Amino acid sequence: MQYKQSRWDLLALGIKNIEASMKTIEERVASFEKKKKLLKNTISQKTFLSLIAELEDIVRLTTKLGVYANLRFSENSKDQKAVAEMSSVEQFLTQIQNRLLYFSLWFKHLPQSKASELINASKKYKYYLEYMRKLKPHTLEEKEEKIINIKDNTGQSALLTLYELITSHFEFKFQGKNRTQEEMYQFIRNKSSKVREQAYKTLLAPYIKNKDILGEIYKNILNDWRAENIELRGHRSPIAVRNTINDIPDEAVEALLAVCSRNEHLFTRFFEIKRKRLKLKTLRRVDIYAPIRKEKADIPYDTAVQLVLSTFQGFNQEFYDAAKKIIDNNHVHSTVQQGKRPGAFCCSSTTSILPYILLSYTKTWRDVSTLAHELGHGIHAILASKQTEFTQEACLPLAETASIFSEMLLSEKILKENPNAAKQLIFMKLDDIYASIIRQAGFVRFEIQAHEMIKQGKTVDEMSQAYLAALRQQLGKNVEVDDIFAYEWAYIPHIFHTPFYCYAYAFGNLLTLALYKKYKQEGEPFVKKIITMLSMGSSASPVEITKIVGVDITSQAFWQQGFDAIEEMIRQLEE
Repeated sequence: MQYKQSRWDLLALGIKNIEASMKTIEERVASFEKKKKLLKNTISQKTFLSLIAELEDIVRLTTKLGVYANLRFSENSKDQKAVAEMSSVEQFLTQIQNRLLYFSLWFKHLPQSKASELINASKKYKYYLEYMRKLKPHTLEEKEEKIINIKDNTGQSALLTLYELITSHFEFKFQGKNRTQEEMYQFIRNKSSKVREQAYKTLLAPYIKNKDILGEIYKNILNDWRAENIELRGHRSPIAVRNTINDIPDEAVEALLAVCSRNEHLFTRFFEIKRKRLKLKTLRRVDIYAPIRKEKADIPYDTAVQLVLSTFQGFNQEFYDAAKKIIDNNHVHSTVQQGKRPGAFCCSSTTSILPYILLSYTKTWRDVSTLAHELGHGIHAILASKQTEFTQEACLPLAETASIFSEMLLSEKILKENPNAAKQLIFMKLDDIYASIIRQAGFVRFEIQAHEMIKQGKTVDEMSQAYLAALRQQLGKNVEVDDIFAYEWAYIPHIFHTPFYCYAYAFGNLLTLALYKKYKQEGEPFVKKIITMLSMGSSASPVEITKIVGVDITSQAFWQQGFDAIEEMIRQLEE
């Protein structure tokens, strides 16, 4: 079978008519609301579990509708109908969320003895209910929660849509052609220093030109985050909100960030090796992703798919079967087109529907790696499809495990089949490790600083200068950083969409480096542990899930193991 680039097929979501889907959801919710009278402190276990199952069915329907609207918008934000549909669906789902809010509030306020009784009888819903109770200290009254949901729909959500609309319409004229943002990423990794420099200037130009608008959007997102989560919900810090959502102890994230800061010096060594290899007098920020050799960016899509699938087949049949299902069922949108959302993602929907993947394939090795990465996410979702609709999707930090592991499997396969490219691939891998660990940890520290600066009334330019100063410190005195990089943060969508998301990449990469080392040592028995871990989804806390593979995420010593593996790679280059 030959695989060709294509748009995805959304038929599996079953949304033939948005209005009809809304009507069905409306009927199901109205039926559920009639049972509100059953919510008493004396409710039987049987009645409670039947209500949970009914609620899960409603979640299944709302998820399909929400995913459909989001995917339609992501594939072409210039389609006015898709934009209007997404806005309409978001508003409708907010109303539905508000109508169902009473159930979780009732459960959170049950006496502890009754809540424990129901939790212990809930089987597959156990962690979902435990997690709900954990959020009780940060939960407001029903009217307040409803107001916040409405506010988010017309406030924060609207701001994020505005950010997407503005940035997806940016045009990048480069070398006489209009380019997409994805295509520009090829040029910032070009062999020519002049091309790289001009590519960065072209890429950042619209963000700098629109810095006041994008900065105002970001400021209001931060103000909203603080007002809701610190002042109203009582979280102790802006980042603690994300930790609570992820159900990860603050000390685990603090340990992770501390170890990342302590090991920045490793990349000072790496950048010096790279400077010498590139024969540059000075290494600049525009040079840090420069290839050691000129890449022939002409890898057919079919070749990429076959390579990734054979990689998975060599590791584990379940990995291979899951990835092949996603591709064979046309759930990948790989074409390059104007208006398409920048970047790449994997979007899971329900436990019975295969995940969807978006990427813009431009025939480079990096695109092959991105395909493996996103299929890794999809594999994770399929392995966890045995869980409930509430607990299929892993929390953000653990969600990166299968994707990064898949990248590492691919890298090893390429190294074995093309030993002449080994050194070049080590350079490429270290480039990626810097980008996904040190760089991401830097984004998180910037967010922490930005929240404080906005609270103090600082300007967007002052905040950007703080970003630039931190970037220069991170890269070290031997890397020259141009002033344009002060506004680099503005084109990182996660900073806008999901505050403090980025530590998930550092978390996932360091975790996976350690897991991959164990896999190489233990072989097949450890593969079974990895499959078990991924199959858990979010049906237990991250602390408990990582114990399956013998990991303590609160330990700095554990996170250092990942950097020890990185240092070994750098030492290979030095020698």
